Amino acid sequence: MLRYYVAATVIVIAIGSAVVAHRLMSRVEHRDAARVPPPHTNANAGFVAAPEPHFVGQGGWVLSALPACFTQQSSTQGPSALLAPDVPQDALRIAPGTTLRRGSCTVLVRPHDIWVYRGADRLRVPPEARLYHGPQGLTLVYEHAGRTEVRVY
Repeated sequence: MLRYYVAATVIVIAIGSAVVAHRLMSRVEHRDAARVPPPHTNANAGFVAAPEPHFVGQGGWVLSALPACFTQQSSTQGPSALLAPDVPQDALRIAPGTTLRRGSCTVLVRPHDIWVYRGADRLRVPPEARLYHGPQGLTLVYEHAGRTEVRVY
């Protein structure tokens, strides 16, 4: 009878060892698979999209970013109340709806903002922006958050 107990013990230990070894191997394989990053794919894969413009942006700096079209001569910024004397008269304001061409740039003056196009580039001076034509040249006045920027080109 002892012989049957020994044989049963050997069988149980062999089967138990095989099960434990199998589980350990599957954990190691699972951990290695988790370390491998998934292949990078584009979220738009399979879709045709129009190319983005080359250069986009908005701010009071827009005309200064295009030196081939505009050369900045001076710049002043500060609280709006202090810069009121630096702002040209409304009689010199370039009327909204006017389109200006300078070099390869096209400037569209709108009632409260200004758009500048150069090829595929799209730039904007956001509200409140006005352009003036005076003896010094083209003057951009950009008001935001109680501050004013006056740039002469």
